[in-house]
Formats: sequence, structure tokens, C-alpha cells
Amino acid sequence: MKKRLTALATVTAALLVPATPALAQQNNPIPAGVIALMETQNDLHRIADKIEKSGGFSGFHVDAGTKTLNVHWKGKAPATVDAAATAAKAQGLTVKVHQAKYSKAELDAEATRLVKTGAFQAVAAKHDGSGLTVTGKSGAARTTAQSTVAVQTQSGGWELAASRLSDTAPFKGGAYVENYVTGQPQGACTTGFAMISNATNAPKLLTAAHCGDLGSGYSTGSEDPVGYVESRSVPSDSAIIHVTGAQPKVWIGDSVQTELTQPTANQYGLDVIGATTTLPGDWLCTSGAFSGTICEIQAVTTGMTVCFTPTECVYNLVEALHRGGYSAGGNGDSGGPVFSAHPGDQLMARGTLTAISTNPADVRQCSGVPAGNGRQCSQRIVFPDITTQTAQHGVRVMTTQAQ
Repeated sequence: MKKRLTALATVTAALLVPATPALAQQNNPIPAGVIALMETQNDLHRIADKIEKSGGFSGFHVDAGTKTLNVHWKGKAPATVDAAATAAKAQGLTVKVHQAKYSKAELDAEATRLVKTGAFQAVAAKHDGSGLTVTGKSGAARTTAQSTVAVQTQSGGWELAASRLSDTAPFKGGAYVENYVTGQPQGACTTGFAMISNATNAPKLLTAAHCGDLGSGYSTGSEDPVGYVESRSVPSDSAIIHVTGAQPKVWIGDSVQTELTQPTANQYGLDVIGATTTLPGDWLCTSGAFSGTICEIQAVTTGMTVCFTPTECVYNLVEALHRGGYSAGGNGDSGGPVFSAHPGDQLMARGTLTAISTNPADVRQCSGVPAGNGRQCSQRIVFPDITTQTAQHGVRVMTTQAQ
């Protein structure tokens, strides 16, 4: 089996030895305690869905550990919040209402204005309605922002996480893919989730838009063709790959590094049962081809905008942090699945990895493929909400449920 020697630095020397992914299911790398927390947060999400999100609504924060949904509201909360609290209590859950300084509508409007100034790389509303957080663009030292609302300035920046190995059709998410143009390799990334076209019911694959241009092709690590980019959206950093077949599963377990350096790799596919939006406080996992499966990641901010260039802004991003202080992802994991785990070895799609924080305080030792030759990893990542991505392309997540 031949392995392409990729020209980009994100493919390290350690990736030049051929191997075939092992499908034999071994130990589940997602701890039972993590699955239990994520099941609780699903219950809290269902409560949140019943609350009217208008007027003074500022945001939610999920605390699965205490089975609590925190609701932040400017002014008096409506009757739907009281009704949700009553329903939650009957299920052993709690809804707590907190007074907020600003509504989400006010913060979103100001965030949009600040993005248009071009002075900031990232802008996001705080879920508790206390104000905005902003990140200055690289090379532009900014400590304060002129704004009508309270603003917290963060240091550092964001870098696209562009760059297990020989997947075959029907393709899964979480697989290693190489982008190429006219036969020349451009870089390596990860597939996200299998999708279905709303118009034709044809199978598709989701990945990151920054991994390849419209019309460019993808192949596996053994140079077998996967498909080509038929639809691409920079605002949601999403791309749809035209494929001959896909299945509602995601690769879980070891990275391609283990495939290439060890006799066997603990890798297998887990079922995707649906897709849902992400709220602050939600617990998440990633499964990039370069890093492998990583959990203990928690959403801290939603609705973030990050501009990588003046004309390349990604909207409705979720910022998430590894709470154990380790890497949440790195270069090469771009386009890879972000998900929540469920009992019975099942997953819920949340989005695909876009970028890693380059703040020195966030940079961490890489899981899987080591750092070097252009690869680095971070405890802080951002990814587009899956509902935004599917809406951009007229597709839905392929699941094991009836479609």
C-alpha cells in the first residue's frame, strides 16, 4: 500500500510508514462518567428548548454535575421559565434564574459592530449577559475596546487547525484525508460526519472549508480517492465532499500515529444518532485523525466570531476548553468531529474543529502525532455549531435513526 509524501509541514516524518486501520472494537476511550454527564446535559437541553429566548434573554449555562440549567435574563423572566423550572423539578433537575446586565440581542448587535471595525480577530457575547470578550488581531496590541457594553480583552489569537488513515467507502467521520489539486497534495485534515442531501438524499461527508477549495479532491492516506468538494462555506467553515458512500459512524480511539508506529491500534466506529446545538457548560469530545479521541472538553462560549483575515470570518463558533489542562486538538484535526457521547456507544454531532488557540498559556503537548514540522496543539479550540453548518449546505446529519 503506497503512502503519499505530503508536501506540507503538517504531515510529519512519523506519518510516512503505511498501515491499515484496525476496526476491532476494544476498550471504549470515553469514560462511563463522561457519558453519564452528557446524558444529564441532554435532559437539561430539553428543558432549555421549552424556554422562550426573546426579550431580555441573555444565555444559558449547563451544569451537568449539579443537574442545573442556569438561565440568565435581563429584567423579569417570562412565564415559560417558571414552567420550565417546574418541569425540571419533577425530573430531579434544577432551573436557576440569574439577573443579567445585557440581553443577548444587545450583545449580539454590539458584537456585529465590533467585527465590522476590523480591529479584532474574535468577538463573543458572554453567556451570563455581563458583556463581550474580544481578542485583538495578531500584531495589533489592544488592551481596551471602545464599546457601549462591558468588554473583556483576551490575549493570544487563533490559528486554523488545518492538516485514521486508510478509510474505505462507505466513509466514516474522524478519518485522515489529504486534499489535492491537479494531483498535487495540499494538506491533511480530518473528516467530520456523514451527511445526507435534503434535495436528493445522496450521501455526503462534512469537513472544514479551510481544508480545501471548491472542486479540489480528497484521498485517504493510502491514496485511494474519497471525493471532491462540491459545496463550501467560509462563514461556517464547512465543506461538503461528494462521495460514493458514507455511513453514520465516527472513528473513535487512537490517532494515525498509533497505526503507523504500533503493531495494533484501538480504533472502531461509533454510531451517530443525531445532531444538536451546543450550550455553555456542555461536555464534549473530539476525534481528530492526528490527535485521536479526546474528552473532558467543556464549552465556555457560544456565538463567537473569529476573523482569520479581513475577508475570512467564521460565525456562530463555540469556544471549548480541556478542563484537565491537556490538549483538546491540534493541526491536522481540522474538520474532525466534535460530539457528545451517549449510552450504548452512541454519539450526538455538535460541529467540526476549526481552530486552536495560539495563546502561549493555551499551547499544550500534542496527543497522537507529536508537535513539530508545523504541528502544535492547544487546550482551547473553536468549532462551528452543527446546526449552522447543515443549514448552509441544505444537508442533514446522517444517523442510525430513520431518516
